[in-house]
Amino acid sequence: MFEPFEHILGIELTLLQNETYRCIYAVITRKGDNIAASEHRTIEGTLVKVLERLPRKHPVVLSVSGKGIIHKQLKGAEKTDLFRTAFSAVEKKDFYVQEALAEDLAWVSIIRKTLADDIIGKLQSSGLNVYALSLGGLPVISIWELLSGTGEGFSANGHKFETSPEGHLIGYRYLEGEQNTGNLKLGDTKLASALLVPYALAFQLFLHDKLAVVKVENEQVDHRFRDFLEFSKLKKTAGIFVFALLGLLVISFFALTHYNAENAKLNLQVGAITATADQSDLLKKEIADQKVLLEKLGWNGGYSHAFLLNEIGSSKPKALTLNEIQFDRLKESAENKDVLASIKITGETSNLSAVNNWIFLLKEKKWAKEVRLLRYQQDTESESFVFNLIIQY
Repeated sequence: MFEPFEHILGIELTLLQNETYRCIYAVITRKGDNIAASEHRTIEGTLVKVLERLPRKHPVVLSVSGKGIIHKQLKGAEKTDLFRTAFSAVEKKDFYVQEALAEDLAWVSIIRKTLADDIIGKLQSSGLNVYALSLGGLPVISIWELLSGTGEGFSANGHKFETSPEGHLIGYRYLEGEQNTGNLKLGDTKLASALLVPYALAFQLFLHDKLAVVKVENEQVDHRFRDFLEFSKLKKTAGIFVFALLGLLVISFFALTHYNAENAKLNLQVGAITATADQSDLLKKEIADQKVLLEKLGWNGGYSHAFLLNEIGSSKPKALTLNEIQFDRLKESAENKDVLASIKITGETSNLSAVNNWIFLLKEKKWAKEVRLLRYQQDTESESFVFNLIIQY
């Protein structure tokens, strides 16, 4: 109940030609000791198209494969400076580095920081929180002992694994277009080739405190992950406190049962009270006073202004700057006489994709009935673009 992760979105993002991507994602769910994929899909196209179809509200662990990622295999994992051994002529400051170990073998993988930061930044802007970044299919090492059906080697979505007759991993490389081979099983469950890397990524995060996670050292991603764990510990402490408080309330309830029973007897003796005209007037006055109080509190359309502002602010991408938020009074729709309220938002940005992504996020809110972009044009006094949104709820 108090585990930090119950659902994890495992994403394998493969960089293809002409700035296109192939994305294989799976929502991996953990219930007790069972781990299963509740949802999975393959998407191919531009990064914007991929982001539009990814599910939100789950912690994300990401693996990047394909164009721009280099893997080198070394013999003798006892070497201290694996990067310098593998890439003696490369400046480490320009790359994110991943080191993976399996018995006496080591794999050193690199990706340019500019490429990785651009991908992670776009995922973050669209509302996806990335908690670990890996390269290629090497996170499979974390579930290697649970895999069967590997034979003397297998391929899964371009990831080529070579094994010894004893089942030990002796080689890995990535070849785009490599045919899938092997009948993989995870425990007793048959595992589709497309789910191999997402399963491995999620498995690493579920057991982050017990496994040596195969990932790159990215300061922002690692910091976000540590913050998430600290928040989870805080929620666990709060949950224990709430349960303790609930126990005290139950004890108090049974201690006061006798008095409640006596009160019930008195209520039966008093009987039913007939409402009088004075009481009716008092009730009407109280209702009117409550409406005035709700108006002062900003309770509009069934939602408080504070709640709506929090929803808008928490979903807004960093690339957008909001200049004005205006709440309109309730009015009836001319078609179906439904009572609607609206919020008009004025802001500026230099990124149309950020506006589209935000509209997509707002449409997913349960309280929003309609979100429309009224205007998007360049500001004559700056290089930014001014936009107007309207949200009906």
